Amino acid sequence: MSVGIPSFEDALKMAEAKLSRSMGGDCVITVHHRLDDEFKRIIMEIDHEKFREELQYDSDEMDTRGGSKGFLLLLIHLDGRPVGFDYGYEDDEGGAFFSDSSATLIERKGVGSTLTALELIYCYWQGYKTSKLVTEERDEQDRPLKEIWGKFGFTVAEVDPKTGVEMRLTLTPEAVANVYRRYLASER
Repeated sequence: MSVGIPSFEDALKMAEAKLSRSMGGDCVITVHHRLDDEFKRIIMEIDHEKFREELQYDSDEMDTRGGSKGFLLLLIHLDGRPVGFDYGYEDDEGGAFFSDSSATLIERKGVGSTLTALELIYCYWQGYKTSKLVTEERDEQDRPLKEIWGKFGFTVAEVDPKTGVEMRLTLTPEAVANVYRRYLASER
């Protein structure tokens, strides 16, 4: 353990236990490094339920993302039913991981924050130096996304009216340990 950061495998077990308690069922998180047709179907079903049309990826876009170097997909199942995902891949910028998309069908139970924490712990142990993402100012439910990502330690790197708000987090041991303590180790 580095500065209070558990191994990814230990963090995964903690996340499953925490989400099983918060959601009142059997939560299993699976980890994948390739995107097959079944995973793509699951992602697209959740994606199409949670995001407005202009934010949804089509099959070809999903294939491109799934074939990216360093691809990571975390899928959450509750009592055998897929309820959330998070995926990303190595960014063109050396040492950076691009957190592309995350969605959950269950709100206010810690699913999204747990997925983000797991992704950051994974990236830290894989040796990435930075995690980056692109978001909107506010989502469909008028939630302030910059503030939400800011709670994880992400800061605004660039704002482009066409592409959105690029945010970054330097994956220092202290930053990742803080995310771990706040979103996995706590009983929030």
